[in-house]
Amino acid sequence: MRKIFKCVALTIVLNFLLVFLFAGCGQVPPDMVEEVESTEHASVGDANESRPDEEVRLKMYLVGDKYSDFDLVYEQLNTMLMEDINATVDVSFMGWGDYTQRYPLAFASGDNFDLIFTANWCYYSNQAVKGGFVEITREMLAQYAPMTADTMYEDAWEQAKIDGRVFMLPMNYKELNSYVYMVRGDLMDKYGIRQISDLAEFGEYLDAVAKNEPGIIPLDTGTDLEFDTLLRFGVLAPLNLEILEPQQLNHFFNLSSRDSGQIINIIETPEFLEYAKEMKGWREKGYWSKSALVNKVTAKESFTMGKSASAIMNLSTANGIYMSVSVLHPEWDVRVYDGMKGSGVAIKPYIQNGMGINANSRNPERALMFLDLVRNDERYAQLVMYGIEGVHYEKTAQGKVRPLADTVKYPIDSNCNWCWRDDRFILEVEGGIPNYNDIRSAWERTAYSHPVQSFIFNDTAVKNEVSNVTNLWKTDYKVIVLGFTEDTEREVNELIKKYQNAGDDRIIQEQQMQIDNYMKSLR
Repeated sequence: MRKIFKCVALTIVLNFLLVFLFAGCGQVPPDMVEEVESTEHASVGDANESRPDEEVRLKMYLVGDKYSDFDLVYEQLNTMLMEDINATVDVSFMGWGDYTQRYPLAFASGDNFDLIFTANWCYYSNQAVKGGFVEITREMLAQYAPMTADTMYEDAWEQAKIDGRVFMLPMNYKELNSYVYMVRGDLMDKYGIRQISDLAEFGEYLDAVAKNEPGIIPLDTGTDLEFDTLLRFGVLAPLNLEILEPQQLNHFFNLSSRDSGQIINIIETPEFLEYAKEMKGWREKGYWSKSALVNKVTAKESFTMGKSASAIMNLSTANGIYMSVSVLHPEWDVRVYDGMKGSGVAIKPYIQNGMGINANSRNPERALMFLDLVRNDERYAQLVMYGIEGVHYEKTAQGKVRPLADTVKYPIDSNCNWCWRDDRFILEVEGGIPNYNDIRSAWERTAYSHPVQSFIFNDTAVKNEVSNVTNLWKTDYKVIVLGFTEDTEREVNELIKKYQNAGDDRIIQEQQMQIDNYMKSLR
């Protein structure tokens, strides 16, 4: 891209020299006069509209599940990119089961990839303060991503700032921090389960499957970011606790109320101990696999493949999977239930999902041009969200999306397109969850914005402690919340001591100080 601007400047100089040369002879060609006038008034934005001469291949990392038709969809995407910006993208996925190991290594290894998914829960602050991302300025957006410059929510831009500087392009989408149960209605009817409105009734469903369906895992949990999902329903929601999500610390510390910035350590509460005891009982009853501690298959994948009877996920993801599974297995009579039980639902910050540009990228300008298209061009945005029209979906006369049989190969809104999701391009889906609007409306009535939702923790002063506690979360903590304990009370007390020895008190102290200062800045 830099070469283009050099060429434009050189062309201007040469054209003026030629004009003066011909003028001296009294022979200035009329077409050259027009060309010079046009070039003279050209701007950087005009140069951006030209297709770059040099072809580049952008290397991009996404997080999550890669579905079978992903490459087919991105083959079409690359054809479009070649026509528009003379570029293609080469995508690799970091799965839910191993991204916490692979993500830091991608930076530490000096890999010269160009783009990577990032978020407040996915190493944004951690890598930004280390210099892992390219700083994105308003001037860069104006030059290489002008549509994004015009459309990005101002709050999103402000939320992405770390010490006044921006290192990611956050999503332009208002998302609610809430979860649902997805289960098989045929099994509910078979065993007389009428509804699932709370954790206890969900347990009854899992119990029926465990006792009567030996070939099906009731809940195939265990992967990273899944093994403590039930904690939201069992402890956080009833106690009106809100998860704080800078990097991986959301798994240890929580805000004591939605109106306060006070940090507590969830594992030190009596409710956590009771929850751990209940999970021990669930594990002993066979509600999940005996190999859950080393499971690499997500509950969503397992449910879609028919290996498990349930999954827990956000409503948007649930809608896509519902449509896919309903087409493939209508006999399952898939049902979705609100897991929040009337508790207030937090509006997620825009930095919940986004994209960063690697500091080692050789093509940061072209990376911005790519992001500008997938964020703002309807053709691109709907391709990456819904798949190929006529293959994975079709549009109805009313402008809705109707899933086709192959939608299971590229589930709607399930391919890490969240990082550039935009409110403008979300279409109503035909054949989605029947009670989708009821669930969404109930959440919207209780939705709120937490005062520190945009807070980003700078862990520079406690990096070693964060590393130590993160390792405990992956090992000892995981053992307890999945119920693989002998004496639960003793092991929870031991975990608390291990956290203290690992430095969690110093982390909380540092977090609290930063949050207090942040809260003061809001007043």
